Amino acid sequence: MALKEGKYRILRDLGAGGMGMVRKGLLVGQAGFQRPIVIKQLKHAEPEHLRLFVEEARRYALLDHENIGRIFDFERVRGELCIILEFIDGWTVIEYLERHRELGYLPDVELSVFMTSRVCRALQYVFEKARIAHRDISPSNIMMTTEGTVKLIDFGIAARSGARESYLAGKPAYMAPEMAVEKRADHRSDIFSLGTVLYEVLTGERLFPGDTSSVVLERVVAGPIPPSRETNEAVPEAVEEILARALQREPSERYPDAAAMGEACEHFLYDKGYGPTNLTLKHYLGSLFGRGMTDSPGAPRHEPTLIPVGDEMGTVPLNPDETLAAPPLTRVASPVETPRPEALRTSHKRRRKSEG
Repeated sequence: MALKEGKYRILRDLGAGGMGMVRKGLLVGQAGFQRPIVIKQLKHAEPEHLRLFVEEARRYALLDHENIGRIFDFERVRGELCIILEFIDGWTVIEYLERHRELGYLPDVELSVFMTSRVCRALQYVFEKARIAHRDISPSNIMMTTEGTVKLIDFGIAARSGARESYLAGKPAYMAPEMAVEKRADHRSDIFSLGTVLYEVLTGERLFPGDTSSVVLERVVAGPIPPSRETNEAVPEAVEEILARALQREPSERYPDAAAMGEACEHFLYDKGYGPTNLTLKHYLGSLFGRGMTDSPGAPRHEPTLIPVGDEMGTVPLNPDETLAAPPLTRVASPVETPRPEALRTSHKRRRKSEG
């Protein structure tokens, strides 16, 4: 039964974000007006967490962009401070990858680059509007709506670009090296993190796997970065070049900003005269997931894998979701057909792993 608190009703839990519990709710108005919303409630009332939570609400209030989840209010619900957010009817990249694993094939390369280009648009807007770094670019914080719009969400640990923090916070597998070593992040750190997400979508594998945060962060700082083509032979050289530049460990050698990375993605997509659009992604998602599946009890999934504020990195164990311990793909299947000028056909080969 829904719990009522003023104009906001909490319906059910969705999961956990960086520092807050995330719940689906309703905004209830006059004459039967209702609108689905997301209610993000602070999990811990420590002063530092409260400061970050309030700052998150203030940052969100400045942002209004097609590719960013929107904020509606900052209010108390059942006596607790909450951020009231847009309910995004769709799927996270985690769910997108898991669905492809179930079907036994890798996501389409062009759509993977298309999604990346839209996140670049969001990141550039955020940097120009508020001069902040997101610091938590990861598969759980990128969503795709049923209408094919890509959305960047969860600014819970965002900070002023270039600021050095006194603590380590973020998902280890998607941190930029300077975040792990210097506890510092700027807009180029988000580019590295987005590169790790693109690599994972293209290959179905995490670039920096590991059972503990220390192992993962050691690989982030100094581990090998194999070409995605070793795993997925369908990745063109142009996409490999985008990845290689985004994943440079020295920030000055990456793209200078998200706009430049997005431009590289769009040149790859559209220089031939046509390419994917929101409508292409909408049809692909509809075929992939079917209709009416987004309101299942566990969706949208959030990945509760942040290193808590103030924790040491050494031996923090990772949630099973953090390692994506999914069975390997054992067959190559044809992707779903979508109305595009060319058939979506993805083939890949698996590389043998020698790491124990």
